[in-house]
Amino acid sequence: MDETVASGSGATMPADPLRVPDGPPLVVSIVVNFRGRSDTLACVDSLLKVDYSNHLVVVVENGSGADEADALEAALPARVKLLRSDTNLGYGGAANLGLRWAVETGATYAWVLNNDTTVDARSVAELVRAMDSDPRCGASSPQIEAPVGDEAPRGVWYAGATVDLRRVSTKHALDLVETGDLLVPTGFVSGCAMFLRLGAVTEVGPFWERLFLYWEDVELSLRLSAAGWGLAVAPGARIRHLVHGSVQSSVARYYYYRNATLVARRCLGVRGAARAFLALFSRAGRRWLACTIKGRRPWPGPETRGLFAGAVAVLRGVGRNRREGSPAL
Repeated sequence: MDETVASGSGATMPADPLRVPDGPPLVVSIVVNFRGRSDTLACVDSLLKVDYSNHLVVVVENGSGADEADALEAALPARVKLLRSDTNLGYGGAANLGLRWAVETGATYAWVLNNDTTVDARSVAELVRAMDSDPRCGASSPQIEAPVGDEAPRGVWYAGATVDLRRVSTKHALDLVETGDLLVPTGFVSGCAMFLRLGAVTEVGPFWERLFLYWEDVELSLRLSAAGWGLAVAPGARIRHLVHGSVQSSVARYYYYRNATLVARRCLGVRGAARAFLALFSRAGRRWLACTIKGRRPWPGPETRGLFAGAVAVLRGVGRNRREGSPAL
C-alpha cells in the first residue's frame, strides 16, 4: 500500500501501479492529508462506498511527520494506495503526486478532493456521466453542500463560481442548481472537489506548485479555459464539505495575497498584475485604517507581507510563462 516518494516535481512514481479490469473509464480519487487523519479516513471511507466499478483511491501524505504518516498507513484499508512525501509540498504539489500516479495507472479521470469532504455514493458515476457527455470539458465539480454558516448561509458552499482577477474577486454560487443538464458552465472549478480529465491536464500541465497554498484551483481552471477546455458544475453529483482545516489564518492570508498577484501576472500579464496589486493594496490599506482607528484585530501584517512578496516575485519574472512551475505529468 505504501509508496515513499521524494519531494518536488521529480518524485518517483510506483514501479508497478495497480491495474483494474477493462470497463468504464478509470477514475482515481486523490485525497491530500496534512495533519488531518480523522477527516481523511472519513473521506476515504465514503469514497470506498461509491457505486462505480472502476475506481481507485490514493491518499497523499503530505509531510505531516512520521507519527502521523505511520498512524494513517496503519488505519487505511489495504486497497487504498498511500503515497508519502517527506516534506510538505503544498496542496498543489501533493495533488500533483497523485495526478502523476493516476496517469501512470492509466486513468481517464482524477478527482482531487479536500480531506474534509465526504461524497455521495452516486457522485463518481454522475461526474463520469457528465464529463463523458462533453469531451471538451476539462474539469468539473459536484455541487458542494456544507453546514449552515457564514460561508454556506443556505447549506450550499459551491454550485459554480465567478472570478475577476483584476479586482481579485472570486464568488461562489450559494444556491443549488436545479436542472436536468449534465453540465452547467462555471468561471472556475473549486479545488475542494476538482474532477479532472487527465488528457486535458497532460496538455496544459498540472497545478502550479510555486503557489503552495490557495489560488491553485483558479489558476489551473483559467489555464484550461485558455487552452479551449470547458469548466463546469455537474448538478447531479453532490458531496459535503466541513469547511475547516489545519491552516492557520495568518498563513492563509499571506498566501491569498501573494498568490493573487502571481496568478494575475500569469493570466493577465504585467498590467493585470499591477491592477491586482492596487486592488489588494487598497484592501489592505483599509484594514490597516480600521485596525488603527477602530481597534479592529488582527493586524493585516500577513496580507501586507504576502502582497509585497507577490510584487517582488513578479518583478523577478515569476509567472511570465504559463507553464513555468507546472511540471509535466
